[in-house]
Amino acid sequence: IPPRNVDPARLTLSQMRFDLQSALVDPDSRVLVNYDRKALGQLGGGHFSPLGAYHAPTDSFLIMDVAKYKYPPVWVGVETLWEAM
Repeated sequence: IPPRNVDPARLTLSQMRFDLQSALVDPDSRVLVNYDRKALGQLGGGHFSPLGAYHAPTDSFLIMDVAKYKYPPVWVGVETLWEAM
């Protein structure tokens, strides 16, 4: 699967939500996000983790942290994720 780089200056919150939702339901896609842990109230800085799911009623994505010994999976609102990215 070829990676897709996204320019944040050209992406809206709505488009990010749509793109992530679309990728999560595509069985041939995987979603990795690069985000700032501090924006989620965690220690550290920039970090990569896969997304596991989207929950429409709360408009949240499930971050499946790769450092699960330190941080368990966490639901993050789309606006918070947007700001952290």
